[in-house]
Amino acid sequence: MKALVMRLMQFAIGSLGSAVLNLMTIPVITFFLSPEEYGKTSMFMLVQTLLICVIYLGFDQAFAREFYEYPNKNKLLSTAMVIPFLFSGVVIGLMCGFAKPISSFLFGSLVHYHVVYLIAASVPFLIFERFLFLYIRMQNKALEFSFFNILVKLSILVCTVLFLLFLPHTFITVIYATIIGQVLGDTILMIRNIRLLYMNPMKTDPYLYPRLAKFGLPIAVATVIYSLFVIIDKLFLRYFCNFDELGLYTAAFKIASALLILQTTFSNFWIPTAYEWYKKQKPMRYFKLVSDSIMFLIAILFMGLLLFKGVILMVLSPEYSQAQYIFPFLCFYPLMMTVSDTTNLGIVFLKRSSLNILVSVIALGVAIGLNFLLVPTYGAIGASVATGSAYIAFFLARTYFSMRIWNGFSVKSHLITTALLVVAASLNSLIHTVWLISLINIIFLLCIVIIYLPLLRTLYRSYYARKQPSSIEKKGMEL
Repeated sequence: MKALVMRLMQFAIGSLGSAVLNLMTIPVITFFLSPEEYGKTSMFMLVQTLLICVIYLGFDQAFAREFYEYPNKNKLLSTAMVIPFLFSGVVIGLMCGFAKPISSFLFGSLVHYHVVYLIAASVPFLIFERFLFLYIRMQNKALEFSFFNILVKLSILVCTVLFLLFLPHTFITVIYATIIGQVLGDTILMIRNIRLLYMNPMKTDPYLYPRLAKFGLPIAVATVIYSLFVIIDKLFLRYFCNFDELGLYTAAFKIASALLILQTTFSNFWIPTAYEWYKKQKPMRYFKLVSDSIMFLIAILFMGLLLFKGVILMVLSPEYSQAQYIFPFLCFYPLMMTVSDTTNLGIVFLKRSSLNILVSVIALGVAIGLNFLLVPTYGAIGASVATGSAYIAFFLARTYFSMRIWNGFSVKSHLITTALLVVAASLNSLIHTVWLISLINIIFLLCIVIIYLPLLRTLYRSYYARKQPSSIEKKGMEL
């Protein structure tokens, strides 16, 4: 247990450092850019998100799934990277061929087509980054993983500050700074791991491609659908509203995304650990204990963010003050993703990755329906409600299908807690009186603690038992 906690803390260093650096870019950008310009920047983030969701074709997940079973790790890495690189050539060609229409759709002007070229040029670096980070993570090299995570984010932050100080305060400047910073950080990562990057097709395993494809391609289809689910809110805001609303929404989304520190830290630690436990046939109570603990933790963090949302959003420029009412439902994005990593294990362990397609379709349907109903009338607040609800649907669908095919565990407390958080988020979006909403948030916080008192007692007894000497040790002391 001590080794697991130590590993978690080492992974947390990178996640915490990355999150802090990512948060530091938000006040920098909002200080220099108006909500309208920031809204245009968010369209670049939309493209980058879409690329990240699509270009790996699920081979990154297949690589992680095979890591502990395939003996030659370097050959596995080379084999897993070949198909994504071939596909990236098609993606780059399409982006360059349709650069002007893409620019017009994203930024409302044809003149920024050169930005599309720069985004296309960054695609190979995204592939190298993803697979190298996976390789390091699956080897449980937590400190190295954390160091390079921080390095990439620091490179982006430094470039952003320098570019905004010496170049025009426009969205184009931020986009250039982000891409160049990312490429610089990734280049250092690649140099450090240069021995892994000799992808000679003759040294790959041709018999491994079908196995990787069988697991990865259904995930790729699900990921394409999921990517639509991720960007649909911004597309609706772009069509029905203006760049100002999009800018406010993006600022609130970036603040809420700070909670991804928990999701990425936990995921980096949990995925290899869960595979190890499954291989060793650990009892189900271990998986349930982790799931209950993470649900309690994210619920406490959720309520803490709502309680102090006014203070947290002070990092933004005064022009973005309305973001505090958009913020609450967006917190469901990282939180539901985190807890679903503990409840979808049946899909992963039994290699039923095709179920991810159905999960993504359900979430996408919820996102499209609610965005269509809410965004034209309520703008950014409506988009936040739709996004939060879609991620809740994502969690529920993942959990349902996983438990249907796997001898899982009860998630009753998860469902009760989620319902409480939905009510709390709704009240925080509607009530603007500070003292009243603060009192309500404290009451909800106490309710969550009461729900998880049995868990807290279990954790306390477990900790106390480890602190007590065993019977053998007691006899030794008596002698």
